[in-house]
Amino acid sequence: MRKFLVLSSLWLAATALVTADDVVQIRAHWETGKIYIQEIVTEMNVMMPELAKAGGQKTEIKQTMSITVKPDPGTDNKLAAVKIVTMKANMSVMGQNMTYDSTDPAKSSPMLQQSFGALVGKEFTIVYDKNDMITGTRDLENLVPTPVGGGKGPNGNQLADAFRKSQEMGLPKDPVASGSTWTYENKIEMPPAGAILIKGSGKYDSNITVEGRKHAKITMNGKFTTPEAEPGKDSGAALPVKFGEGSTMAGEIAFDLERRVVTKSEVNSLIKMNIGGKEIPMTQKMISKLISVEAVK
Repeated sequence: MRKFLVLSSLWLAATALVTADDVVQIRAHWETGKIYIQEIVTEMNVMMPELAKAGGQKTEIKQTMSITVKPDPGTDNKLAAVKIVTMKANMSVMGQNMTYDSTDPAKSSPMLQQSFGALVGKEFTIVYDKNDMITGTRDLENLVPTPVGGGKGPNGNQLADAFRKSQEMGLPKDPVASGSTWTYENKIEMPPAGAILIKGSGKYDSNITVEGRKHAKITMNGKFTTPEAEPGKDSGAALPVKFGEGSTMAGEIAFDLERRVVTKSEVNSLIKMNIGGKEIPMTQKMISKLISVEAVK
């Protein structure tokens, strides 16, 4: 009996050690002295029958973003300077094309130049502590809201918050092991559309190899809704926009377990917006890739 108990204890201890080793923190870790270059491609397609007959409405946006990480003097914190380096956009509305290219803005559509041009080259800073937790933001004063569709776009705080949540979307807050599941909830202010509330679940699906590196494959799904407006708070929405029932999203994330950063994510959404009582369904695909990690010069 004693021998059985001893063996059982040893087995439980060994199992506990294996489990502990398999538990990892799936959270972005920006390394001081590095520049991370990301490419984000977004495709949107409005699926209204009356638009389809006239050629439909499609939008493609490709942007390159840099995240430059430096130490915060006198502290254990890290400063991640986020900047949109380049942006290209193409919008087709009922057979009419409008384009924007940050490398040749003079030839860009005035409307898209107004919407996107003010963002390219602007920079803000997110402060991370030694545990990779966000403690604050800086340098938001230059991010002035731009006119968008008769309303106003997001301000500096809203842009920084949207970036932060886009990096964390679907990831667990606590350490997890393969097979673990969790829930998440994010509210994002994105004028002029207003606020978006996303609730969903994620799963550490399996371990995969991407370009010779071990990655955690994360799957996620969720639903979009419109949160209740906070009294006295202006979201900047130009029209009464709401996200209707059936607005959903699903995606996959590849998280590099060695470098502790997302190397690729793909999210597909079906969004049913209601603007002024009229439902406007649209699809959206967003693919984000880590292009390179370089040393700060």
